Amino acid sequence: MIKKLTINDVDYIEQIFNLEKDIFKNSAFSKESTENLVKADNSFIYAYLIDEKVCGYLMVLDSIDVYEILAIATVEEYKGIAQELLDKIKTKDIFLEVRKSNEKAINFYKKNNFKQISIRKGYYSDPTEDAIIMKMEANNE
Repeated sequence: MIKKLTINDVDYIEQIFNLEKDIFKNSAFSKESTENLVKADNSFIYAYLIDEKVCGYLMVLDSIDVYEILAIATVEEYKGIAQELLDKIKTKDIFLEVRKSNEKAINFYKKNNFKQISIRKGYYSDPTEDAIIMKMEANNE
């Protein structure tokens, strides 16, 4: 089940924060930032739940005419969840940035019609790495 989180979903927010730390290590969103994404009018988080456990999530900034993916992640053993989460927001153009070395993610985005539009030199730290900026145009779906 995919659920759009509210501020009352304290347990799910906690689970996402813990997954963030495990998956993204030094670049993870803080617990406060995660809570703020749920509270704000211009952002949201979808959680993929199996038996009350968060197995994947999608953090999105909604900029009126486009979405920006802030984070998308899944628990390793649940393949296909990322696709279901991404499919929920394919209603308008989507932007994202991804580590240059994250070939698995880049290939996933390319499979979903994302195109590289730019590079941000030295964007990531621990280790320092370029970010590839990608865009998917909704009318190409």
